[in-house]
Amino acid sequence: MDEQARIREIYNRLIQTRDAQQWMPTSLSHFEGQPFKALIAATLSAQTREENTNAAMANLLALADTPEKMAQLSDEQIRTAIRPVMYFEPKVRYVRDIAERVTANGGVVPNTLDELMAYKGVGWKVAVLTLAMGYGINDDITVDVHVARIGIRLGLVKPTTKQPPKVNEELKQILPRDMWPYWNALMVQFGRAICLPTYPQCQKCPLNNICPKVGVK
Repeated sequence: MDEQARIREIYNRLIQTRDAQQWMPTSLSHFEGQPFKALIAATLSAQTREENTNAAMANLLALADTPEKMAQLSDEQIRTAIRPVMYFEPKVRYVRDIAERVTANGGVVPNTLDELMAYKGVGWKVAVLTLAMGYGINDDITVDVHVARIGIRLGLVKPTTKQPPKVNEELKQILPRDMWPYWNALMVQFGRAICLPTYPQCQKCPLNNICPKVGVK
């Protein structure tokens, strides 16, 4: 099996496993086609567990579901709503900055990396994720800890590659373009269910016989 055939087989097996086992969707999948909500959710999700992001978003959207309304909330209202997420104190400022800037822009969220990264708290990953979920723009692959870790284990990413933009570039060189929009969510779901950070479940993994298990002890 050549490398492109192996990659296609990896993708197909994980899609089938996801559908059969009904892996939980990611928190951002709730906001497809909704750029503002996707941006807020992506910002809150940084270094935060899925269920905590979901709880914070539910709290926040119950108070204000548009940039205009969110910009009118007090800091204390935002703080109380997003308290479930990690590092909620600085994220109060980020939520306010995003809401005020989007309001000033006529309610329109920017659709380029550079414009999004000019917002407080919006780094490369959050910007790429917002473009993908909010606008369906998939010129890059969103890279988080699951994408990076599993990419190395599968032999798709060099073990020495650490920075998300560089992981993205390595993956883009070998993954067919039709996989880019789905790779992040697939790796997140797979990484939570089977390819765990420690003690990966290799014996029940659908990729067991086509995975080189780089770095797995």
